[in-house]
Amino acid sequence: MRTVMLVAAAIVTGLFSIISGRQKDKLTPRARHVLQWYKIQVRTLDHAAGHFLHAVTQKESDVVIQQRFAETREAYKHLELLLEYFNPSTAKALNGPNLPEAEPDNHNMIIDPEGFLVLEGKIFPRIAVTDTAFIRRETLRLVSNIERVKVTANSLLATDAQLFDAMRQELLRIMALGISGFDSPIAQRSLKEAEDALDGVKAVWLFYEDDIDHANPDLSTRTNTLFLGARQMLRGAKDFAAFSRMHFIREYLTPLTVNIKLAREALHIPYTHEPRFLDPAASHVFEKDAFNPAFFSPDQTLTHTRSEVALGRKLFYDSILPAAAALQPQDAVLRNTPTLINAALQPGQFYDQRGAYLEDAVEKISVDEQYGMLFKDVFGKEVTEQHIRRSIAPYIRSLVQLNSRFDDYMRGHEGKMNAAEIRGFDLFMGKAKCGTCHFVPLFNGTVPPAYSNAEAEVPAWQNKYRIDPDEEKYALCQMEHQRFAFKTPTLRNIASTAPYMHNGIYATLEEVLEFYNNGGGAGMGVRVNNQTLPKDSLHLTRQEQADIIAFLKTLNSEMN
Repeated sequence: MRTVMLVAAAIVTGLFSIISGRQKDKLTPRARHVLQWYKIQVRTLDHAAGHFLHAVTQKESDVVIQQRFAETREAYKHLELLLEYFNPSTAKALNGPNLPEAEPDNHNMIIDPEGFLVLEGKIFPRIAVTDTAFIRRETLRLVSNIERVKVTANSLLATDAQLFDAMRQELLRIMALGISGFDSPIAQRSLKEAEDALDGVKAVWLFYEDDIDHANPDLSTRTNTLFLGARQMLRGAKDFAAFSRMHFIREYLTPLTVNIKLAREALHIPYTHEPRFLDPAASHVFEKDAFNPAFFSPDQTLTHTRSEVALGRKLFYDSILPAAAALQPQDAVLRNTPTLINAALQPGQFYDQRGAYLEDAVEKISVDEQYGMLFKDVFGKEVTEQHIRRSIAPYIRSLVQLNSRFDDYMRGHEGKMNAAEIRGFDLFMGKAKCGTCHFVPLFNGTVPPAYSNAEAEVPAWQNKYRIDPDEEKYALCQMEHQRFAFKTPTLRNIASTAPYMHNGIYATLEEVLEFYNNGGGAGMGVRVNNQTLPKDSLHLTRQEQADIIAFLKTLNSEMN
Protein backbone atom coordinates (compact mmCIF):
# COMPACT_ATOMS: atom_id res chain seq x y z
CA MET A 1 0.00 0.00 0.00
CA ARG A 2 2.79 2.38 0.91
CA THR A 3 4.52 1.73 -2.45
CA VAL A 4 1.29 2.36 -4.36
CA MET A 5 0.77 5.64 -2.52
CA LEU A 6 4.31 6.79 -3.28
CA VAL A 7 4.00 5.91 -6.97
CA ALA A 8 0.68 7.77 -7.19
CA ALA A 9 2.17 10.76 -5.44
CA ALA A 10 5.13 10.73 -7.84
CA ILE A 11 2.77 10.71 -10.85
CA VAL A 12 0.79 13.62 -9.41
CA THR A 13 4.02 15.48 -8.73
CA GLY A 14 5.11 14.98 -12.33
CA LEU A 15 1.85 16.37 -13.63
CA PHE A 16 2.10 19.35 -11.30
CA SER A 17 5.64 20.05 -12.48
CA ILE A 18 4.42 20.21 -16.10
CA ILE A 19 1.39 22.37 -15.33
CA SER A 20 3.05 24.70 -12.84
CA GLY A 21 6.46 25.11 -14.44
CA ARG A 22 5.60 28.58 -15.65
CA GLN A 23 3.93 29.47 -12.37
CA LYS A 24 7.17 28.78 -10.50
CA ASP A 25 8.81 31.50 -12.54
CA LYS A 26 6.28 33.93 -11.07
CA LEU A 27 7.27 33.21 -7.46
CA THR A 28 8.80 36.18 -5.71
CA PRO A 29 12.39 35.67 -4.52
CA ARG A 30 11.19 35.80 -0.93
CA ALA A 31 8.55 33.09 -1.48
CA ARG A 32 11.07 30.94 -3.38
CA HIS A 33 13.51 31.13 -0.47
CA VAL A 34 10.77 30.19 1.99
CA LEU A 35 9.93 27.10 -0.05
CA GLN A 36 13.59 26.11 -0.16
CA TRP A 37 13.69 26.44 3.63
CA TYR A 38 10.56 24.29 3.85
CA LYS A 39 12.20 21.50 1.84
CA ILE A 40 15.14 21.54 4.25
CA GLN A 41 12.75 21.29 7.23
CA VAL A 42 10.98 18.37 5.55
CA ARG A 43 14.29 16.54 5.21
CA THR A 44 14.99 17.21 8.88
CA LEU A 45 11.59 15.78 9.80
CA ASP A 46 12.21 12.73 7.63
CA HIS A 47 15.60 12.19 9.26
CA ALA A 48 14.13 12.46 12.77
CA ALA A 49 11.30 10.07 11.88
CA GLY A 50 13.85 7.55 10.64
CA HIS A 51 15.64 7.63 13.99
CA PHE A 52 12.31 7.26 15.76
CA LEU A 53 11.37 4.23 13.66
CA HIS A 54 14.78 2.67 14.29
CA ALA A 55 14.37 3.08 18.06
CA VAL A 56 10.92 1.47 17.93
CA THR A 57 12.02 -1.37 15.65
CA GLN A 58 15.07 -2.14 17.80
CA LYS A 59 12.89 -2.06 20.93
CA GLU A 60 15.10 0.45 22.67
CA SER A 61 14.30 1.72 26.14
CA ASP A 62 11.21 3.79 26.89
CA VAL A 63 13.42 6.83 27.49
CA VAL A 64 15.12 6.54 24.10
CA ILE A 65 11.84 5.99 22.21
CA GLN A 66 10.22 8.92 24.00
CA GLN A 67 13.19 11.12 23.14
CA ARG A 68 13.12 10.13 19.47
CA PHE A 69 9.37 10.75 19.40
CA ALA A 70 9.90 14.21 20.93
CA GLU A 71 12.59 15.07 18.37
CA THR A 72 10.29 14.08 15.52
CA ARG A 73 7.44 16.19 16.90
CA GLU A 74 9.77 19.17 17.31
CA ALA A 75 10.85 18.84 13.69
CA TYR A 76 7.19 18.71 12.68
CA LYS A 77 6.39 21.83 14.68
CA HIS A 78 9.10 23.81 12.87
CA LEU A 79 7.30 23.37 9.54
CA GLU A 80 3.76 23.14 10.89
CA LEU A 81 2.70 26.59 9.67
CA LEU A 82 3.28 25.68 6.00
CA LEU A 83 2.17 22.05 6.10
CA GLU A 84 -1.09 22.95 7.88
CA TYR A 85 -1.76 25.78 5.45
CA PHE A 86 -0.92 24.07 2.15
CA ASN A 87 -1.61 20.40 2.91
CA PRO A 88 -4.13 20.19 5.76
CA SER A 89 -5.18 16.60 5.03
CA THR A 90 -1.63 15.28 5.47
CA ALA A 91 -1.15 17.52 8.50
CA LYS A 92 -4.27 15.98 10.02
CA ALA A 93 -2.92 12.47 9.35
CA LEU A 94 0.28 13.43 11.15
CA ASN A 95 -1.08 15.51 13.99
CA GLY A 96 -4.88 15.20 14.12
CA PRO A 97 -6.92 14.48 17.27
CA ASN A 98 -6.83 10.97 18.68
CA LEU A 99 -10.51 10.41 17.85
CA PRO A 100 -12.22 8.27 15.21
CA GLU A 101 -14.39 9.95 12.61
CA ALA A 102 -16.71 8.98 9.80
CA GLU A 103 -15.83 8.93 6.12
CA PRO A 104 -17.38 12.15 4.67
CA ASP A 105 -19.26 10.28 1.93
CA ASN A 106 -20.00 7.12 3.92
CA HIS A 107 -20.94 7.52 7.56
CA ASN A 108 -20.90 3.77 8.03
CA MET A 109 -17.15 3.70 7.40
CA ILE A 110 -15.12 4.79 10.42
CA ILE A 111 -11.66 6.28 9.95
CA ASP A 112 -9.34 5.34 12.80
CA PRO A 113 -7.10 8.13 14.11
CA GLU A 114 -3.40 8.07 13.35
CA GLY A 115 -0.28 10.13 13.87
CA PHE A 116 1.55 11.74 16.74
CA LEU A 117 -1.34 11.91 19.20
CA VAL A 118 -2.19 8.23 18.79
CA LEU A 119 1.46 7.33 19.39
CA GLU A 120 1.77 9.72 22.32
CA GLY A 121 -1.02 7.89 24.09
CA LYS A 122 0.89 4.61 23.80
CA ILE A 123 4.43 5.90 24.44
CA PHE A 124 3.81 8.14 27.46
CA PRO A 125 4.15 7.89 30.37
CA ARG A 126 5.53 4.40 29.71
CA ILE A 127 5.27 1.70 27.07
CA ALA A 128 3.26 -1.43 27.78
CA VAL A 129 4.62 -4.67 26.32
CA THR A 130 1.24 -5.37 24.77
CA ASP A 131 1.43 -2.10 22.80
CA THR A 132 4.80 -2.60 21.08
CA ALA A 133 3.36 -4.10 17.89
CA PHE A 134 0.76 -1.34 17.67
CA ILE A 135 3.44 1.34 18.17
CA ARG A 136 5.58 -0.15 15.40
CA ARG A 137 2.63 -0.24 13.01
CA GLU A 138 1.61 3.34 13.76
CA THR A 139 5.20 4.55 13.46
CA LEU A 140 5.37 3.02 10.00
CA ARG A 141 2.18 4.87 9.07
CA LEU A 142 3.71 8.08 10.38
CA VAL A 143 6.85 7.59 8.29
CA SER A 144 4.69 6.84 5.24
CA ASN A 145 2.79 10.09 5.70
CA ILE A 146 6.06 11.99 5.99
CA GLU A 147 7.04 10.46 2.66
CA ARG A 148 3.93 12.12 1.23
CA VAL A 149 5.11 15.43 2.66
CA LYS A 150 8.47 14.97 0.93
CA VAL A 151 6.82 14.32 -2.43
CA THR A 152 4.42 17.25 -2.28
CA ALA A 153 7.12 19.64 -1.03
CA ASN A 154 8.78 19.47 -4.44
CA SER A 155 5.71 20.85 -6.20
CA LEU A 156 4.58 23.36 -3.60
CA LEU A 157 3.84 26.88 -4.80
CA ALA A 158 3.18 29.85 -2.55
CA THR A 159 2.42 33.53 -2.84
CA ASP A 160 3.60 36.18 -0.43
CA ALA A 161 -0.02 36.67 0.64
CA GLN A 162 -0.38 32.99 1.50
CA LEU A 163 2.83 33.00 3.52
CA PHE A 164 1.69 35.99 5.57
CA ASP A 165 -1.66 34.27 6.13
CA ALA A 166 0.19 31.13 7.25
CA MET A 167 2.29 33.06 9.78
CA ARG A 168 -0.75 34.63 11.40
CA GLN A 169 -2.69 31.38 11.41
CA GLU A 170 0.18 29.63 13.16
CA LEU A 171 0.23 32.29 15.88
CA LEU A 172 -3.48 31.57 16.43
CA ARG A 173 -2.77 27.83 16.44
CA ILE A 174 -0.12 28.36 19.12
CA MET A 175 -2.59 30.41 21.15
CA ALA A 176 -5.61 28.14 20.89
CA LEU A 177 -4.12 24.65 20.50
CA GLY A 178 -0.47 24.93 21.52
CA ILE A 179 -0.23 26.53 24.93
CA SER A 180 -3.52 24.94 26.01
CA GLY A 181 -2.06 21.43 25.68
CA PHE A 182 -4.57 20.36 23.01
CA ASP A 183 -2.06 18.49 20.88
CA SER A 184 0.22 17.19 23.64
CA PRO A 185 -2.28 16.11 26.29
CA ILE A 186 -0.24 13.28 27.81
CA ALA A 187 3.42 14.09 27.23
CA GLN A 188 2.73 17.67 28.37
CA ARG A 189 5.37 19.11 26.03
CA SER A 190 3.10 21.84 24.69
CA LEU A 191 5.22 24.78 25.76
CA LYS A 192 8.40 23.39 24.21
CA GLU A 193 6.53 22.58 21.03
CA ALA A 194 4.98 26.06 21.00
CA GLU A 195 8.54 27.39 21.02
CA ASP A 196 9.38 25.21 18.01
CA ALA A 197 6.26 26.39 16.17
CA LEU A 198 7.12 30.00 16.96
CA ASP A 199 10.63 29.42 15.58
CA GLY A 200 8.99 28.30 12.32
CA VAL A 201 7.02 31.54 12.11
CA LYS A 202 10.13 33.60 12.77
CA ALA A 203 12.07 31.66 10.13
CA VAL A 204 9.53 32.69 7.48
CA TRP A 205 9.49 36.25 8.82
CA LEU A 206 13.26 36.52 8.46
CA PHE A 207 13.07 35.98 4.70
CA TYR A 208 11.11 39.23 4.52
CA GLU A 209 13.07 41.09 7.18
CA ASP A 210 15.37 43.11 4.88
CA ASP A 211 12.45 44.45 2.87
CA ILE A 212 10.46 45.21 6.03
CA ASP A 213 13.49 46.91 7.58
CA HIS A 214 13.78 49.08 4.49
CA ALA A 215 10.05 49.96 4.52
CA ASN A 216 9.66 50.42 8.28
CA PRO A 217 12.82 49.97 10.41
CA ASP A 218 11.00 50.52 13.70
CA LEU A 219 8.42 47.84 12.88
CA SER A 220 11.17 45.38 12.02
CA THR A 221 13.02 46.04 15.28
CA ARG A 222 9.89 45.82 17.44
CA THR A 223 8.82 42.57 15.81
CA ASN A 224 12.18 40.90 16.30
CA THR A 225 12.10 42.01 19.94
CA LEU A 226 8.66 40.40 20.33
CA PHE A 227 9.86 37.14 18.80
CA LEU A 228 12.81 37.10 21.19
CA GLY A 229 10.67 37.86 24.24
CA ALA A 230 8.06 35.24 23.34
CA ARG A 231 10.72 32.60 22.82
CA GLN A 232 12.41 33.43 26.11
CA MET A 233 9.11 33.21 28.00
CA LEU A 234 8.37 29.79 26.53
CA ARG A 235 11.91 28.54 27.10
CA GLY A 236 11.91 29.79 30.66
CA ALA A 237 8.64 28.04 31.52
CA LYS A 238 9.33 25.26 34.00
CA ASP A 239 5.75 24.41 34.92
CA PHE A 240 2.92 23.85 32.43
CA ALA A 241 0.28 24.79 35.00
CA ALA A 242 2.05 27.95 36.20
CA PHE A 243 2.66 29.43 32.73
CA SER A 244 0.78 32.72 32.31
CA ARG A 245 -1.20 32.33 29.11
CA MET A 246 -2.77 35.75 29.54
CA HIS A 247 0.59 37.52 29.71
CA PHE A 248 1.96 35.52 26.78
CA ILE A 249 -1.04 36.28 24.57
CA ARG A 250 -1.38 39.95 25.43
CA GLU A 251 2.30 40.83 25.48
CA TYR A 252 3.57 38.67 22.63
CA LEU A 253 1.15 36.71 20.43
CA THR A 254 -1.35 39.51 19.82
CA PRO A 255 1.30 42.19 19.13
CA LEU A 256 3.10 39.79 16.79
CA THR A 257 -0.16 39.20 14.92
CA VAL A 258 -0.67 42.95 14.57
CA ASN A 259 2.90 43.53 13.42
CA ILE A 260 2.75 40.83 10.74
CA LYS A 261 -0.37 42.55 9.38
CA LEU A 262 1.44 45.91 9.38
CA ALA A 263 4.47 44.38 7.67
CA ARG A 264 2.27 42.86 4.98
CA GLU A 265 0.73 46.23 4.30
CA ALA A 266 4.12 47.96 4.34
CA LEU A 267 5.24 45.56 1.60
CA HIS A 268 1.98 46.15 -0.34
CA ILE A 269 1.04 42.46 -0.29
CA PRO A 270 -2.69 42.34 -1.15
CA TYR A 271 -5.45 40.54 0.70
CA THR A 272 -7.53 37.90 -1.01
CA HIS A 273 -11.23 38.56 -1.55
CA GLU A 274 -12.76 35.10 -1.10
CA PRO A 275 -15.09 34.70 1.91
CA ARG A 276 -13.27 33.93 5.15
CA PHE A 277 -14.65 33.25 8.61
CA LEU A 278 -11.68 35.04 10.17
CA ASP A 279 -10.85 38.23 8.30
CA PRO A 280 -7.16 38.08 7.27
CA ALA A 281 -7.09 41.89 7.40
CA ALA A 282 -8.26 42.03 11.04
CA SER A 283 -5.59 43.31 13.39
CA HIS A 284 -6.04 40.29 15.65
CA VAL A 285 -8.63 37.70 16.66
CA PHE A 286 -9.96 39.81 19.53
CA GLU A 287 -10.89 42.68 17.22
CA LYS A 288 -14.61 43.39 17.32
CA ASP A 289 -15.40 42.51 13.69
CA ALA A 290 -12.70 39.88 13.12
CA PHE A 291 -15.24 37.09 12.45
CA ASN A 292 -17.83 36.97 9.68
CA PRO A 293 -21.28 35.88 10.98
CA ALA A 294 -22.47 35.15 7.43
CA PHE A 295 -19.68 32.66 6.69
CA PHE A 296 -21.61 29.61 7.93
CA SER A 297 -24.60 30.40 5.73
CA PRO A 298 -25.68 29.00 2.35
CA ASP A 299 -24.38 32.17 0.71
CA GLN A 300 -21.19 33.31 2.41
CA THR A 301 -21.42 36.76 0.80
CA LEU A 302 -24.98 37.31 2.01
CA THR A 303 -25.77 40.68 3.58
CA HIS A 304 -28.99 41.73 5.26
CA THR A 305 -30.89 44.94 5.78
CA ARG A 306 -32.10 46.27 9.11
CA SER A 307 -35.67 45.71 7.92
CA GLU A 308 -35.02 42.01 7.36
CA VAL A 309 -33.49 41.67 10.83
CA ALA A 310 -36.40 43.55 12.43
CA LEU A 311 -38.94 41.33 10.66
CA GLY A 312 -36.99 38.26 11.76
CA ARG A 313 -37.07 39.42 15.38
CA LYS A 314 -40.84 39.87 15.22
CA LEU A 315 -41.26 36.40 13.74
CA PHE A 316 -38.92 34.86 16.26
CA TYR A 317 -40.94 36.05 19.24
CA ASP A 318 -44.38 35.64 17.69
CA SER A 319 -46.45 32.68 18.93
CA ILE A 320 -47.78 32.30 15.39
CA LEU A 321 -44.69 30.17 14.77
CA PRO A 322 -44.83 26.56 16.03
CA ALA A 323 -44.04 26.57 19.72
CA ALA A 324 -41.45 24.30 21.30
CA ALA A 325 -42.81 21.42 23.36
CA ALA A 326 -41.29 22.93 26.49
CA LEU A 327 -43.69 25.86 26.15
CA GLN A 328 -46.70 23.58 26.30
CA PRO A 329 -47.79 22.72 29.86
CA GLN A 330 -48.43 19.06 29.11
CA ASP A 331 -45.14 18.37 27.32
CA ALA A 332 -41.43 18.43 28.02
CA VAL A 333 -38.30 18.31 25.91
CA LEU A 334 -35.36 16.00 26.40
CA ARG A 335 -32.67 18.66 25.99
CA ASN A 336 -31.92 22.01 27.54
CA THR A 337 -32.29 24.88 25.05
CA PRO A 338 -28.83 26.20 24.12
CA THR A 339 -28.09 29.90 23.89
CA LEU A 340 -28.49 31.62 20.53
CA ILE A 341 -25.80 34.15 21.41
CA ASN A 342 -23.03 33.79 18.80
CA ALA A 343 -24.90 30.88 17.18
CA ALA A 344 -23.73 32.26 13.83
CA LEU A 345 -20.09 31.68 14.80
CA GLN A 346 -20.22 27.89 14.46
CA PRO A 347 -20.90 25.57 11.51
CA GLY A 348 -23.44 23.21 13.12
CA GLN A 349 -26.70 23.99 14.88
CA PHE A 350 -28.50 22.13 17.71
CA TYR A 351 -26.73 19.92 20.27
CA ASP A 352 -26.46 17.07 17.76
CA GLN A 353 -25.30 19.42 14.96
CA ARG A 354 -28.12 18.18 12.71
CA GLY A 355 -28.70 21.63 11.21
CA ALA A 356 -26.04 22.85 8.82
CA TYR A 357 -27.44 26.37 8.49
CA LEU A 358 -29.52 28.66 10.65
CA GLU A 359 -32.04 28.70 7.78
CA ASP A 360 -32.84 25.05 8.50
CA ALA A 361 -34.37 25.98 11.88
CA VAL A 362 -37.63 27.22 10.36
CA GLU A 363 -39.89 24.86 8.42
CA LYS A 364 -43.23 26.54 8.15
CA ILE A 365 -45.36 29.46 9.30
CA SER A 366 -49.00 30.39 9.11
CA VAL A 367 -49.07 33.89 7.72
CA ASP A 368 -51.73 36.43 8.64
CA GLU A 369 -52.69 39.63 6.82
CA GLN A 370 -50.35 41.81 8.85
CA TYR A 371 -47.36 39.67 7.96
CA GLY A 372 -48.40 39.73 4.33
CA MET A 373 -48.00 43.51 4.34
CA LEU A 374 -44.73 43.39 6.26
CA PHE A 375 -43.17 40.86 3.91
CA LYS A 376 -44.27 42.92 0.91
CA ASP A 377 -42.65 46.02 2.42
CA VAL A 378 -39.36 44.21 3.12
CA PHE A 379 -39.06 41.88 0.12
CA GLY A 380 -41.41 43.47 -2.40
CA LYS A 381 -43.48 40.32 -2.81
CA GLU A 382 -45.67 37.82 -0.99
CA VAL A 383 -44.55 35.55 1.85
CA THR A 384 -42.47 32.55 0.88
CA GLU A 385 -40.57 29.96 2.91
CA GLN A 386 -37.33 31.44 1.59
CA HIS A 387 -38.29 34.90 2.85
CA ILE A 388 -39.17 33.52 6.28
CA ARG A 389 -35.74 31.94 6.48
CA ARG A 390 -34.15 35.12 5.17
CA SER A 391 -35.70 37.00 8.08
CA ILE A 392 -35.23 34.75 11.09
CA ALA A 393 -31.70 33.57 10.27
CA PRO A 394 -30.39 37.16 9.88
CA TYR A 395 -31.97 38.06 13.22
CA ILE A 396 -30.14 35.20 14.92
CA ARG A 397 -26.92 36.25 13.17
CA SER A 398 -27.40 39.72 14.60
CA LEU A 399 -27.01 38.23 18.09
CA VAL A 400 -23.22 38.15 17.82
CA GLN A 401 -21.79 39.51 21.05
CA LEU A 402 -18.04 39.95 21.33
CA ASN A 403 -17.85 43.02 23.54
CA SER A 404 -17.35 41.53 26.98
CA ARG A 405 -14.93 42.75 29.65
CA PHE A 406 -12.63 39.94 28.51
CA ASP A 407 -12.68 41.31 24.95
CA ASP A 408 -11.97 44.82 26.17
CA TYR A 409 -9.02 43.59 28.20
CA MET A 410 -7.61 41.63 25.26
CA ARG A 411 -7.93 44.79 23.15
CA GLY A 412 -5.60 46.59 25.53
CA HIS A 413 -7.97 48.27 27.96
CA GLU A 414 -6.32 47.93 31.35
CA GLY A 415 -8.42 47.47 34.47
CA LYS A 416 -11.17 45.49 32.75
CA MET A 417 -10.13 42.25 34.49
CA ASN A 418 -8.90 41.77 38.04
CA ALA A 419 -6.22 39.42 39.36
CA ALA A 420 -8.64 36.57 40.16
CA GLU A 421 -10.19 36.73 36.69
CA ILE A 422 -6.77 36.68 35.03
CA ARG A 423 -5.76 33.69 37.16
CA GLY A 424 -9.00 32.05 36.09
CA PHE A 425 -8.15 32.50 32.40
CA ASP A 426 -4.70 30.99 32.95
CA LEU A 427 -6.28 28.01 34.70
CA PHE A 428 -8.95 27.68 32.00
CA MET A 429 -6.24 27.54 29.33
CA GLY A 430 -3.86 25.38 31.34
CA LYS A 431 -4.37 23.18 34.38
CA ALA A 432 -8.16 22.90 34.03
CA LYS A 433 -7.92 21.95 30.31
CA CYS A 434 -11.13 23.84 29.47
CA GLY A 435 -9.43 25.53 26.51
CA THR A 436 -8.79 22.19 24.81
CA CYS A 437 -12.53 21.93 24.03
CA HIS A 438 -13.77 25.54 24.24
CA PHE A 439 -11.24 27.24 21.99
CA VAL A 440 -10.13 30.83 22.53
CA PRO A 441 -11.30 33.40 21.42
CA LEU A 442 -14.86 32.22 20.63
CA PHE A 443 -14.90 29.62 23.43
CA ASN A 444 -16.96 27.15 21.41
CA GLY A 445 -15.95 23.90 19.73
CA THR A 446 -15.16 25.31 16.26
CA VAL A 447 -11.48 24.46 15.86
CA PRO A 448 -9.09 27.29 14.97
CA PRO A 449 -7.36 28.46 12.92
CA ALA A 450 -9.17 26.92 9.91
CA TYR A 451 -12.60 26.87 11.63
CA SER A 452 -13.68 24.13 9.23
CA ASN A 453 -15.14 21.70 11.76
CA ALA A 454 -16.81 21.76 15.15
CA GLU A 455 -15.94 19.39 17.96
CA ALA A 456 -18.45 17.13 19.66
CA GLU A 457 -17.49 15.81 23.09
CA VAL A 458 -18.54 12.93 25.34
CA PRO A 459 -18.21 14.19 28.92
CA ALA A 460 -20.65 11.46 30.07
CA TRP A 461 -23.07 13.72 31.93
CA GLN A 462 -24.34 11.81 34.89
CA ASN A 463 -27.84 11.72 36.27
CA LYS A 464 -27.87 10.15 39.73
CA TYR A 465 -24.59 8.39 38.79
CA ARG A 466 -26.00 6.93 35.59
CA ILE A 467 -25.23 8.14 32.12
CA ASP A 468 -27.96 10.24 30.58
CA PRO A 469 -30.00 8.01 28.20
CA ASP A 470 -29.96 10.65 25.44
CA GLU A 471 -27.57 9.16 22.86
CA GLU A 472 -27.48 12.42 20.90
CA LYS A 473 -25.43 12.23 17.67
CA TYR A 474 -25.56 8.42 17.66
CA ALA A 475 -29.30 8.63 17.06
CA LEU A 476 -28.59 10.47 13.81
CA CYS A 477 -25.52 8.70 12.44
CA GLN A 478 -25.44 5.30 14.23
CA MET A 479 -21.68 5.58 14.78
CA GLU A 480 -20.57 4.04 18.05
CA HIS A 481 -17.91 6.65 18.82
CA GLN A 482 -20.63 9.33 18.62
CA ARG A 483 -22.83 7.70 21.25
CA PHE A 484 -23.58 10.33 23.93
CA ALA A 485 -21.64 12.97 21.93
CA PHE A 486 -22.85 16.56 22.05
CA LYS A 487 -21.74 19.71 20.28
CA THR A 488 -19.33 21.79 22.34
CA PRO A 489 -21.37 24.96 22.97
CA THR A 490 -20.07 28.47 23.39
CA LEU A 491 -19.22 29.72 26.87
CA ARG A 492 -19.93 33.29 25.87
CA ASN A 493 -22.58 34.74 28.24
CA ILE A 494 -22.36 31.53 30.28
CA ALA A 495 -23.17 33.36 33.51
CA SER A 496 -26.61 34.23 32.09
CA THR A 497 -27.57 30.91 30.48
CA ALA A 498 -28.26 28.55 33.39
CA PRO A 499 -29.15 25.71 33.72
CA TYR A 500 -26.14 23.94 32.24
CA MET A 501 -25.37 20.87 30.15
CA HIS A 502 -27.59 19.52 27.38
CA ASN A 503 -30.12 18.23 29.90
CA GLY A 504 -30.00 21.19 32.29
CA ILE A 505 -28.78 18.95 35.09
CA TYR A 506 -26.65 21.61 36.82
CA ALA A 507 -28.08 24.85 38.13
CA THR A 508 -24.81 26.62 38.93
CA LEU A 509 -21.34 27.04 37.49
CA GLU A 510 -19.97 25.71 40.77
CA GLU A 511 -21.66 22.38 40.09
CA VAL A 512 -20.27 22.31 36.55
CA LEU A 513 -16.71 22.94 37.76
CA GLU A 514 -17.06 20.23 40.37
CA PHE A 515 -18.22 17.78 37.70
CA TYR A 516 -15.22 18.43 35.48
CA ASN A 517 -12.82 18.54 38.41
CA ASN A 518 -13.94 15.01 39.32
CA GLY A 519 -13.10 13.69 35.84
CA GLY A 520 -16.54 13.91 34.26
CA GLY A 521 -18.98 11.04 34.42
CA ALA A 522 -16.28 8.36 34.17
CA GLY A 523 -14.40 9.90 37.08
CA MET A 524 -17.60 9.82 39.13
CA GLY A 525 -18.34 6.17 38.51
CA VAL A 526 -20.43 6.29 35.33
CA ARG A 527 -19.61 3.37 33.06
CA VAL A 528 -18.83 4.76 29.59
CA ASN A 529 -16.12 3.63 27.17
CA ASN A 530 -15.86 6.64 24.88
CA GLN A 531 -15.64 9.64 27.22
CA THR A 532 -13.42 12.23 25.53
CA LEU A 533 -12.42 13.81 28.85
CA PRO A 534 -9.67 12.33 31.01
CA LYS A 535 -11.32 10.56 33.91
CA ASP A 536 -8.64 11.64 36.37
CA SER A 537 -9.27 14.52 38.74
CA LEU A 538 -7.99 17.94 37.68
CA HIS A 539 -6.98 18.58 41.31
CA LEU A 540 -8.40 22.09 41.24
CA THR A 541 -8.63 23.74 44.64
CA ARG A 542 -11.76 25.58 45.71
CA GLN A 543 -9.97 28.87 45.10
CA GLU A 544 -8.92 27.78 41.62
CA GLN A 545 -12.48 26.78 40.77
CA ALA A 546 -13.70 30.16 42.03
CA ASP A 547 -11.10 31.93 39.87
CA ILE A 548 -12.25 30.05 36.76
CA ILE A 549 -15.85 31.01 37.44
CA ALA A 550 -14.74 34.62 37.94
CA PHE A 551 -13.12 34.50 34.50
CA LEU A 552 -16.19 32.91 32.89
CA LYS A 553 -18.27 35.82 34.12
CA THR A 554 -16.05 38.23 32.17
CA LEU A 555 -17.36 36.61 28.96
CA ASN A 556 -20.79 38.21 29.40
CA SER A 557 -21.51 40.83 26.74
CA GLU A 558 -24.03 43.55 26.28
CA MET A 559 -26.04 43.64 23.04
CA ASN A 560 -24.08 45.42 20.32
